[in-house]
Amino acid sequence: MLAENAKRAGFGSVHYDLLTCPNAAALNTGDETPVLSIVNGTLDGMVPQYVRDHAPYDTVVSSLVLCSVDNLQATLDSILELLVPGGRFVFIEHVRHTDEMDLSVDASVYASGSFNIKVWGWMQELLTPIWSLVGGNCHLNRRTAQLLDDMKGWSSVRYTTLRLSGSMIDKLGPFIYGVATKALP
Repeated sequence: MLAENAKRAGFGSVHYDLLTCPNAAALNTGDETPVLSIVNGTLDGMVPQYVRDHAPYDTVVSSLVLCSVDNLQATLDSILELLVPGGRFVFIEHVRHTDEMDLSVDASVYASGSFNIKVWGWMQELLTPIWSLVGGNCHLNRRTAQLLDDMKGWSSVRYTTLRLSGSMIDKLGPFIYGVATKALP
């Protein structure tokens, strides 16, 4: 569907599927129309040559995959490297509970420094070794926002934290969603 919409909008389309198509570069349309590159899978710190060949990119999108990469910092470094100056990294990821405030739930449930935040963060740490074995290497305790905030190379990192207060599964995975913009030279 994404590729069809891109073609209707005037883009050539290259579909790189890292899991099933190791020779995906051969799918390039070969014309001069702008290209929408779709990388299905995770870069996990190693950027294939056929992805590098089309860099830099205006936008990289990550949706619930950074919890599963082996080396989060290397993956974020790769994303930054692939972006054009001023390019955007758009993300939604589940993360470890932290102490920052947000407006997504009643403040009495997750007040800054509250017992709830400390307990759920501790639970994420405790469960992550088992969870990652049965959950496709998913780590409940990733501090993705902190890594993005601490990285050099971004001109801005803006995100919102969303904490759900329903089931136990909801409480194990707060989300961040936002945009990081690569600094201009």
